[in-house]
Amino acid sequence: MFTKTFLKIFNVLLATLVLVAGLGVHFSIANSADSPWQMFRHDLRHTGISPFKGAQTNKLKWKFEVEKRITSSPAIGLDGTIYFGSVDGKLYAVSSEGKLVWTFQTGGEVTSSPAIGPDGKIYFGSRDKKLYAISSDGSLKWAYETEGEIYSSPTIGKDNTVYFGSADGNLYATDINGNLKWNYTNKIYSSISSSPSIGDDGSIYFLISKGIICALNRDGTLRWNLRIGSNVYQSFSSPAVDKDGVVYVGSENGLVYAINPDGEIRWRVNSGKTVQSSPAIDSDGTVYFGSYNKEVYAINADCTLKWNFKTHGWIESSPAVDSEGTVYIGSSDGTLYAIDSKGELKWKYQTEGWIESSPLIGSDGTIYFGSNDNHLYAIGN
Repeated sequence: MFTKTFLKIFNVLLATLVLVAGLGVHFSIANSADSPWQMFRHDLRHTGISPFKGAQTNKLKWKFEVEKRITSSPAIGLDGTIYFGSVDGKLYAVSSEGKLVWTFQTGGEVTSSPAIGPDGKIYFGSRDKKLYAISSDGSLKWAYETEGEIYSSPTIGKDNTVYFGSADGNLYATDINGNLKWNYTNKIYSSISSSPSIGDDGSIYFLISKGIICALNRDGTLRWNLRIGSNVYQSFSSPAVDKDGVVYVGSENGLVYAINPDGEIRWRVNSGKTVQSSPAIDSDGTVYFGSYNKEVYAINADCTLKWNFKTHGWIESSPAVDSEGTVYIGSSDGTLYAIDSKGELKWKYQTEGWIESSPLIGSDGTIYFGSNDNHLYAIGN
């Protein structure tokens, strides 16, 4: 009796699986790519664009205090945990309710923004010259030591390669176990502070601090480079890549460049003052960025001005754009601004310090960002 019953159950299960397969239904395991904001600038191309609708009001949900200022931009895990660094040398993990989960202490300031790998590990750099890989429970998995401080925020490729720059003049590529795959050394040994972006074809783009943008093949060989700034000031803007492979990046000379995949300049627009903000690119080709001239810009794909919005301080924060075209960006005036798709103020939230950290947009619309007043903020409806 037991055997017959078991066989009946087995046959039902087997038939169900066959039916599911026939319908083309498949099962998958969630990974970090399902995170609402996995890394600096949201995705591999560093578009800064979220598929979710952001907060409609400036209501404070909570704020979390750390020991020193926050210039690192947060990332968020699948379970809603928010990860970010601080000048106090720690990486923080904070729950979606604003409660401390754990901290990890490094030997230097953490201005690098974390990235979450497909294995759930958190990757970030420190000014102690190391890139760290931390388990989701806060324990150290490995650390890779370079010869220079690491300001650059890591990017994790589709093949799980971890890319990051160092002040020693190298762009590094390691596997997710911390083994070096290759490194590219720029000929002037200038610091690489920008976060590398990756095009759909696997090309890697980054800015050398002395104003040269580089494009590498996936094996680390140079495709092209182009000087877009002076040899005097450091450049921190990180490139963004659109779906056609056009690269957008700011420069300390006040210009934002659109560069074709072959390295030829498509267009440039002049804000008049340094652009350290990293551009965001919407699906319609609109480019968003902030400038030291205190303004936020929206530029059409043909290089015409869509709108500009005046703040009361210089802007290093990079814009996050929601599904309705609302732009969220911080300013040195201590304010986080929400600007609608027509360039009009939707709301603003005042902190007690200037905002260099770039905001992220959670799946529920919550806006997370850090301030130099030593707080991480969560703004939501």
